Amino acid sequence: MEQIKELIDSDYFQDHYHLAVLYDLYGVSIYSMDKKVLKTQIQALHTALSYCNSIDSQNLKGLILYHLILKQKIAGNFTASLEHSDECEHNLQKAGAYRRLIHAKLNKGNIYAELHLYTLAEKLYRELELSQSQIDEKNIRPRTYESYSWCSLIQENNEIALLQAKKAKKAGSKFTDIYITLAYANYKLGNLEEARQSILEFRALFSSSPRTDFIQQFFVLLEKRIENKLLPALLIERLLNQLPDFRDVELEMILYPFLTAYYRSIEDYKNASMIQACWIQYLQFSQT
Repeated sequence: MEQIKELIDSDYFQDHYHLAVLYDLYGVSIYSMDKKVLKTQIQALHTALSYCNSIDSQNLKGLILYHLILKQKIAGNFTASLEHSDECEHNLQKAGAYRRLIHAKLNKGNIYAELHLYTLAEKLYRELELSQSQIDEKNIRPRTYESYSWCSLIQENNEIALLQAKKAKKAGSKFTDIYITLAYANYKLGNLEEARQSILEFRALFSSSPRTDFIQQFFVLLEKRIENKLLPALLIERLLNQLPDFRDVELEMILYPFLTAYYRSIEDYKNASMIQACWIQYLQFSQT
């Protein structure tokens, strides 16, 4: 970002096309979930878009809008993301950027899911699965299955979630979070041995990282429930405290109902009510 900012500040580039490209690069040069960084990146992409509006380049405009949608999504500004989606798809369609277009459609489906517009999300996922016969984009198939499986899981459509997760795995998905679906959907369906095997496979495949360690803590709790044991209070507290640092995992959508059911099963209604309140607050906040 600093190197690109130096190029912008040098005033060497004056024409709007190159300025649009530079501000676009400035907006996407690093991945960050830091709110200040995201705000700077989103502002840069809006600047890129303003320069692009003065020139005739549908391909570049579609790309900038695509990047803006992604950054707004990461920032949790889902409504703002949707506001740009139709224009983005129109420009990509006109430019003939069909591979980028199907990725844009997948992003739209994921944003629908974030806003709990599940019917719209699933409709797009099904369309994308069918579109593979027309456009050979190898990365989109596993990503579509991953998104569809998670969308089904958080609606408690566990059989569909499990089917889509298996499709993702067969299509070559290496996404850590798919194992949350494989383990939890099997657990909910009463396939306890399959749930255990999914957790063991996760541990064998993925090395330690902040994200895998976070998911691993949930799997420890899930194993305790499979074995019908009490859940460690300190681990629950630690996992709840880490949720804001891993917003993109969206573990809240299954962790809160999982813990609520657990506390009710041991007749700890005080903690059950507390977790239920956290879940309601999360659902309200996630739709803003």
